[in-house]
Amino acid sequence: MKFRSQTTMKIVLLSSIVFTLLIPFISFAATIDVGTVEVAYLLDENDGNVAKDISGNERHGEITGAKRVEGMFGKALEYDGTDDNLIVTGYNGIGGTDPRTTVFWFKSDVVRDHSWVKWGVNASTQKYYIRSHVRGNECNLRVEVNGGNNFGTDNVCDGEWHHCAVVFPKGSDAVKDHDLYVDGKLQAKEGTEFAVNTNIDTQAINIGAKLANHTFMFGSMDEVAIFNVDLSLKQINSIRNVGLKSALGIDPQDKLTTRWGMIKKY
Repeated sequence: MKFRSQTTMKIVLLSSIVFTLLIPFISFAATIDVGTVEVAYLLDENDGNVAKDISGNERHGEITGAKRVEGMFGKALEYDGTDDNLIVTGYNGIGGTDPRTTVFWFKSDVVRDHSWVKWGVNASTQKYYIRSHVRGNECNLRVEVNGGNNFGTDNVCDGEWHHCAVVFPKGSDAVKDHDLYVDGKLQAKEGTEFAVNTNIDTQAINIGAKLANHTFMFGSMDEVAIFNVDLSLKQINSIRNVGLKSALGIDPQDKLTTRWGMIKKY
């Protein structure tokens, strides 16, 4: 009888521990509405020139040149800095002054004005361009329009993986209204103020290709997504901590696998 009671208590205790461990991931799935995702790429395909969009919008990307390497979560794309690109054929991004959030992982030890994500046309107020800002032997997260820009201070070109998030809040109308985050840290706002009025008539989204006199991305990118809302820091950190797939609640099993992996790590 005593043995049975002890066994029952151990089962109850273990169940309680497992439930407690799962609570953060239940909240992660609830904090981000999958309906706000415009496009999301895990970049986990083993080969081929297609990047599968997991948003449900079927906006699969066309990869040119970039090769698969190990990423932060599964696979990533490595760009050679010359002509590699990922184009979202048939989708021109979020226009005007509508809110938006762009997230991605980046890794490179090369200091240059890496082109990350861009859409719109290269005309006053109308382009939307996320790239690196070169400052001495470092480079920072930057968003710009034709006429103005906003950039942070943390170095993202040190050879380590960094999570970048660019948030244009609801009700905003200028480039310095953006909130920039590197590894979950809000960046200082430097640059030149200018109006935002993104054009989505003709230019499909490009991920990695240069614009005007800048350069192609040279390094690795993982887990790229664009949302039609201004995600909170808590939501951004859920993506950063467990990956897009788990944060969006697409595969609940991944949450448990990831959590046990974190426990083993620490």
